Formats: sequence, C-alpha cells, structure tokens
Amino acid sequence: MTRRRRVRMPHTLGGVRRRLMLLLVLAGFGQAVCVIAFALLVHGAAYRVTHGGGITSGNDRSAIYTHVAGYSPTTLAVGLVTSACATVLLKAAGEPLAERLAQSYVHSVRMRLFDHVARSEAGGPFRRTVGVTVLRFTGDASALRLWMSKGVAPILVDGVFVACALVVLAVTVPGIGALSAVLVLLAAVAVALFGRRLGDRVRDTRRHNGRLAAFVNERVTHTAVIQSLGRVAQERRVMRRHSREYGRAMVRQARLTGAMSATAEACGIGILLIVVTVGLMAGTTWETLASLLTVANFLGGPLISLVRVQEHWQRSRVARRRIAEVLAAPAPLGGPRRAEPLANGPGQLELAELRVDGVLEASAVARPGQRIVLQGPPGAGKSLLLRLIARLQKPDSGAVLLDGQDLARHDPESVRRVIRLTSPELPLLRGSVGKNLRHGEPPDAAEGADEDHIEALAELLPDGLRTRVGENGHGLSMAVRYQVAMVRALRSGPRVLLLDDAPPEEALTSGLVERLFEQYPGTVIYVTDEPKLAARADVLWRIDDGRLTVHEPARQTDEPVRPGMEKEMD
Repeated sequence: MTRRRRVRMPHTLGGVRRRLMLLLVLAGFGQAVCVIAFALLVHGAAYRVTHGGGITSGNDRSAIYTHVAGYSPTTLAVGLVTSACATVLLKAAGEPLAERLAQSYVHSVRMRLFDHVARSEAGGPFRRTVGVTVLRFTGDASALRLWMSKGVAPILVDGVFVACALVVLAVTVPGIGALSAVLVLLAAVAVALFGRRLGDRVRDTRRHNGRLAAFVNERVTHTAVIQSLGRVAQERRVMRRHSREYGRAMVRQARLTGAMSATAEACGIGILLIVVTVGLMAGTTWETLASLLTVANFLGGPLISLVRVQEHWQRSRVARRRIAEVLAAPAPLGGPRRAEPLANGPGQLELAELRVDGVLEASAVARPGQRIVLQGPPGAGKSLLLRLIARLQKPDSGAVLLDGQDLARHDPESVRRVIRLTSPELPLLRGSVGKNLRHGEPPDAAEGADEDHIEALAELLPDGLRTRVGENGHGLSMAVRYQVAMVRALRSGPRVLLLDDAPPEEALTSGLVERLFEQYPGTVIYVTDEPKLAARADVLWRIDDGRLTVHEPARQTDEPVRPGMEKEMD
C-alpha cells in the first residue's frame, strides 16, 4: 500500500525570508537608535539654551547631553535634521521589506496550492467548487499576506523599537521606565482578551461573507433561471438579507477592533502622562523632560501597529486552517517523486483488471493503431473509463499499461502528452483559438500534429487563429469547438486519442474527423451511438452493469477500407 505524503503549509522562515526578517529587525533597531539620537540632540540643545555661556569652553561636561550641548548650533541643527530624516528613511525602507516578506510567503502558499490542486482529481470526492478554490488563492492568501506584512513585520520592527524606547526611559528615569513597561504589559493583556472575542467575530464575518459571495455567484451566473421563473423580486429580498447580515457582522467586528485601537491610543497617552507626572514629581529638569517626551511621543504609532497585529493574526488563523484543509485532501494524480517519463513505444494499451469499486470493472487490450468504439447505456461509466485511461482519475485497483509501462509510476506530464482526451468536461479556455492550440503543444513543438489540420481549421474561422474564445468556448459553434479541441489534443502527437464526445453533424462533414480516421497513426477510443461512425471501428468495447466486454462491430458493406487494414483483415 502506498503511503500518502502529507502536504504542509510552507515554513514561515523558508527561503529568502530569514534574511528579510533579519533586515526588518535591523530596521527597527535603526529607528530606535535614530529616535534616541534625536531625543539626545533635543536634550543637548535645550541644555545649551539654559547653560550656553557656561559650556562654551567645553568644561563641566559631566553628562553625555552636556557633551552634545557643547556642539555648535549649526552642528546640533544638522544632527536633528539628519536623525529625523534617517528615521523617516528607515520607516520607508521597512514597508517594501515587509511586503517582500509577505509576497515571498504568499507566493510559496499559492504555488503549493496550485501543485496540490493540479495533482487532485477534478471529479473526485474531495472536489471543491471553482469559487471556493479561487477564494483560497485570493482571499485566504491575501489574509496570510496581511499577517506577514502587517503582523510579523511590525512585531520585528515596532516590537524592537518599543523595547529599545522603554529601555531608554528606564535608564534615564527608572520610575518612568518601570511604569511605562507596566502600562504596555496591561495594554497587551487587554488586547489579548479582545483578541479571543475577535476570533469569533472574524469567523462569523467570514461565514456571512461566504454566504453572500455564494449567493451572488450563483444568481449572477444563472440570471436567466431567475428571470424565467419570475423570482427576481424574491431573490432581491434574499440578497438584501444576506447583505445586511454581513454588514452587521462587520460592524460587530469593527467594535472590537476599535476598542483595541483605543487601547493602544490610551497606552500611548498614558506613557506621556507618566513621563510628565513622574518627571515633575521627581524634580526632573525641563531639558530631560523634553527628551523623554520626544521618545514617548514616537511610541504612539508603533503601539497602534502592534495592536493591529492581533486582528491580522485572527484572520490568518482562519485562512491558514482553510488552506490546510485543501492541502490535507488526497492528491492521487501526482505520481511518485523523481518519476521517469514514459519510454517510446508503438502504443499498445492494456487495462489490467481496472476497477472502481461498485462502479466499473475493465480488462482489455487495444493494439497500436486500432479504432475502438466505446458504447453503453447512459451512466454506465464510459466517461469514467476514459478518465482512468487518461490518468485524470485514480482507480481503486488495477492498472493502465502503455507498452507495458504502468502509467501511475511515471511522470504525469509525459503520460498526458502521449494519451490525450477530448471531453465536454475539458472545455476550451478563454483567449484565442491559437492560444488554445498552443496549450496542446509538447515541449518540443516540432513534434506537434500535422500543420494541415491547423490550416484547415483556420480557414473555418472569421479571424483565423486569432478568433477570440470566451469562457467554455463561448463565441464558437459546437462544431468548431469540437474541431479546435481535437486539433489541440493532436498537437503533441499522442499515441492514444480518447474522444468522449460524439462529433456534431457539421464537424462530420468538415473532413477533419474523416482525416483523423484515415491518417492518424495512433489508437483512437471514441464514444458514439451513430451507426456509421461506430461501424468504422475495428473493435467494440461495451459497458453493461459496470463490466467492460469486447466485441467485433458489425461493418457496413459500403464502408471504405482504411489504409493498412487489408493486412489486418486477412
């Protein structure tokens, strides 16, 4: 039994993020140094104003600020401007560093999500809707980005700054430093208590937002259904209810975030009051008081930033949990690590006791170049069988072999280049016809399909290969969609071609299907109930009651013999 690898969230400290975090810490420390220098220069300038005549000779400098006061007024002014500018520049440098940290992490999350979704079964039991999957890549990833840029980064920058500022206050006037530290700790406890309630509010807001988004997505996508049933007014009332519920949830969340911001403001104001009150009671000189107030004044912004960390943390917790749910789902189509690509071969396909429990059992061999028609009643499992052969779904047991090679043990990309499926479940993508055809090209485009097919297709289109294609092929007729999908599948020169949708009548008369049956050297397995097209097959595979049986189809007497078939018939 193969052990399933557990996919985890990317590590926060992975890759370049260690270096970015170190730079953020240095930025915070640099800001603290600049603010302390600014406060020291303010202290020295104030001391010079009151004692200017006594220190001009450079004597009686018992404290560091008296040394600073000995500088000329021009030097003091330059120092003040320089330290202020350095503080501003370091603050400005911290923003792009924080964003780089956030984008690096979110990029890793998105790529891991993409790789996991690409290895998952599109129609499997763990399938999620397109809207939910997109939400993981956008909304949840954005929540993680904000946590890194507005949460982790402020902890590294503003946390270091606040710690250094409190140390300076404690060294200058121990009573002020001690009381300020206690006030900051009390504010942190209050914010933590608010944060516990905020987590519930975030989940409640997210739930209402999800309901509103799901409602809008379905109703806008299928507006014609609402119009045809005469339910526009009723659905508008439902829309209004969802919108108001979401609005009320946002207001409740805003009350908590407002209380947290008020806590930070109160903490900042409290530190200013402590500096003034304790300074006056302790008989601190007004020069020292001015420098301490300068430091305390710079604490307001970082404190507010640190308080907002709680909000981003709660949002990120929910987002991380939802993304982890996606990554925890099985992804059986990835193949083993360092899997080898499929080796070249003639293209003999074998279904070795293929089984999907309670649904399908199949054992058969398709020889190279055969045309095989697949038939059965609706819901018998025809599409399922083709998905199993194309390695787009994993069987419960058994294997699909191509030239003796188990597809599950080889590189999935190489498997899907040599076995191509066209199906209504695999529509054209938004863009142009030419872009859709390029999606089918192999790494070496020289190995692509016959250019005659592309030229013939281009002649059918008003703007050639530049003809625009809407979502799911909108803008093209069903026949043209079918032909574009078929040519796209042929671009890699597959050994096996699987056709899950019967060609429209217009496509049959275009000659493309005729050339496919006459000239394509690989194996074709196609689903159709059209007698003339079914009679072109060499073999009939039929699914009844979940079991595949192999028959020889009845041929029509006026059917042309495909080149190379004379020898097979003999």
